[in-house]
Amino acid sequence: MSSRVSSATRGILAATILAAAPVTASQAADLVAPGPYVAAQPDSLCAEAGHLASIERRFGIQAREVHHQPGLSIVSISNFRENRYEPMEEDISSVDRLYCQATAATSDGETRTLWYLIEYGEGFAGVFGDNVEFCLSGLDRWNVHDGYCRVLR
Repeated sequence: MSSRVSSATRGILAATILAAAPVTASQAADLVAPGPYVAAQPDSLCAEAGHLASIERRFGIQAREVHHQPGLSIVSISNFRENRYEPMEEDISSVDRLYCQATAATSDGETRTLWYLIEYGEGFAGVFGDNVEFCLSGLDRWNVHDGYCRVLR
């Protein structure tokens, strides 16, 4: 059985949470950009093994080909946190997006913040699994995800 919750169930749960909790001005200002954001769920989907394995594998390729450090790898990923969830909405987006943050220890002895985005159902050709985009703080050499991994926060 998959731990992934259907988008309809997430939407209902999120609407209930948002309706029950008043939002202060300071909380509203925490949103990075306008959108149909929903509070992140307590049972973190950010820690799914398949998504983490994809990040580790692709980081190894990036370390070798972009940073020219073939021995650099992610040793462990911990402290998972869901930053926000953007549910699929008919007029706005046809994709469920989950923005996550974690701590990644790398083989060079450094500990860095790992920012990543899971787009459900958007894997290869939109058919095979989920798409995962990631950025390790201090290792986005070409600013692919803007300064300090801003795009994935």
